[in-house]
Amino acid sequence: MIDERATTLAKRGLALALILVLIPATVVCKSDSRPLSTREQPSTPRSAVVIETIPLPVTSEPATATHIPSPVPALPITPVGSGPGTVLRRSSPESSTLPTVMSENSGPSAASAVAVSPNGVLVAAVNPDSDSITLVDATTLEVLAEVPVGDDPRTLAISPNSLMALVANHRSDTISLVDLRQFYEVAQYRTGAMPYGVVTDGERAFVTEFGLGKVSVIGLATGRIEIDIGVNPFPAGLALSADGQRLLVTHLFTADVTVIDLQTSTVRDVISTGRDTNLSQFIAISPDGSKAYIPQTRSNATNPALLFDTTVFPVVNVVDLAESRLMVRRRINPDTADEPVNMPFAVVLAPDSSILYLANAGSDDVSVIDLNTNRGLAHIAVGSNPRGVTITPDGSQVFVNNVLDGTLSVIDTDALAVTNTVTLTEIPLAEVLLQGKKIFNSAAEPVLTTDSWISCATCHFDGMMDGRTWQGFPDGPRNTPALFGVGETLPIHWSGDFNELEDVELTIRNIQFGTGLVSGEAHDSLGPPHAGMSPELDALAAYMDSIEALVSPYVDNHERVMSGEKQFNALGCQSCHTPPLFTDRHLHDVGTGDLRKEKNAHGRGTSFDTPSLRALWLTAPYFHDGSALTLEDVLDSGTAHNISAVLTSKEVEDLVAYLQSLP
Repeated sequence: MIDERATTLAKRGLALALILVLIPATVVCKSDSRPLSTREQPSTPRSAVVIETIPLPVTSEPATATHIPSPVPALPITPVGSGPGTVLRRSSPESSTLPTVMSENSGPSAASAVAVSPNGVLVAAVNPDSDSITLVDATTLEVLAEVPVGDDPRTLAISPNSLMALVANHRSDTISLVDLRQFYEVAQYRTGAMPYGVVTDGERAFVTEFGLGKVSVIGLATGRIEIDIGVNPFPAGLALSADGQRLLVTHLFTADVTVIDLQTSTVRDVISTGRDTNLSQFIAISPDGSKAYIPQTRSNATNPALLFDTTVFPVVNVVDLAESRLMVRRRINPDTADEPVNMPFAVVLAPDSSILYLANAGSDDVSVIDLNTNRGLAHIAVGSNPRGVTITPDGSQVFVNNVLDGTLSVIDTDALAVTNTVTLTEIPLAEVLLQGKKIFNSAAEPVLTTDSWISCATCHFDGMMDGRTWQGFPDGPRNTPALFGVGETLPIHWSGDFNELEDVELTIRNIQFGTGLVSGEAHDSLGPPHAGMSPELDALAAYMDSIEALVSPYVDNHERVMSGEKQFNALGCQSCHTPPLFTDRHLHDVGTGDLRKEKNAHGRGTSFDTPSLRALWLTAPYFHDGSALTLEDVLDSGTAHNISAVLTSKEVEDLVAYLQSLP
């Protein structure tokens, strides 16, 4: 049963459309239909070094330029206020404020967008759009350096001895090793597809490979992947137990928490937090090691009523680690414990496990919750899109990474208020794109939604989908697609009833219950254009038009891909899914609709917009109603796609391989 929002929230019955814009979903299945956890792993270690071969510094001496193997130079670091090319270096070992001994009792650790070193000296934060991390003195709040790393850094971890940081670069498939004494990138390790979370015990790095459903273990002294551990799809967050024996893994589009036994490098348990839960990113283990806390979004997609107060809402699920079970009665509902919020993203606990600090990425705030009563103590506004939160070892300060402001909010835990805001980076996006990206991710303003309940990113996180098929629409069930290349594949929506990106103004008003980005009355979607009516709406459209797909991780089997492309062309698939967009941008009846259920907008019945086939590896389930779980299901469905009788099993496999490889 879905928890009700606070009775103070406005009760509005509404038919939920997929938030913001819903371009047609695509069809694909995985090239190997077995669960990822059962796939064979490499029998021999594979290299992880991408830029240079570097052993982890093993002496007590700080690294210097002479330690970097020739011909690879140390990467330049530009301090705040300095011009390009300025190199910041510690002049001598004595100038370092960081200890060279292992910290004792550092406790559990977790991947995060911001972290405090175990010795309490440094704060490190990722800057995803700037491709850098920023290092801040935890006492003086002075910015020490902004260090260039790889493309789209999502999380980082600091070693137990406080000497290095590891950074997961999501779009460059690398882990950066950053020296925290002299402030430069020592090396990059090659990982598998799309690293998301990273933690370390000082000797090894543990990395989630979002694209291929694996956790990789990298030996830092050798730069080699020691083992790949198959887990469920789309692993994201990581947490390492204090004893180093267990690794907890979240999965972005499911409610699962995978528990890995690091002594045997095998999956020990898979704990479900509920089939209606998704957007699981970060996870925190309590300082005493007894519980894990997972901020998530619950989606009541099957409710035919789709009422405002029972559709999507935030939770923090709690797992008993001793018994590997969900503690249902300890679940935290921020809306009722505190105030309405959107997209709880990251969490950290006070050192005594009594207080939880929850960063809400959509509503731009932090909920402070007493874990003894599950009631709110404070509600603190921070910057735009807070995606990371951490706390000092003594519990006196909380740091929040606001990734779309490029700032760090400093919260005094006694006053429960922001006492300082530190500039971390200058975000290099064009002003209009940054403005649009903030609007897309925000549920904080009344113009966008009522009571901070939903944002565009709630269903289309980072331009992706939520893996849900929503029931109860007036025009029938609707599967959430990704928004990659949406501006090139107009019209949008399964019904093809939006002919420009600016038509999302109607979604904001009619679905999200915002007051809107246009003054006055909005037009019908197929009426006069909305473009040019509002700078804010145009900025939102510009950002949506800029969303790029993740590169497919299924591109290596060239022989099968080439064979599959021949099957694709021979079957005439390109007549509707025409390269390079892989759509003809027209509506067709392909035999998947049902007139008893379908009441498409503008009287279009069972005809649906041709979906683009790009990024198919990511976008299951398929068809407008999510009825096909795999590509094999698609190829055995309806009228236009039922080709199972004309292809051999190998030909089907090759066709799948080709579709999986599309960018």
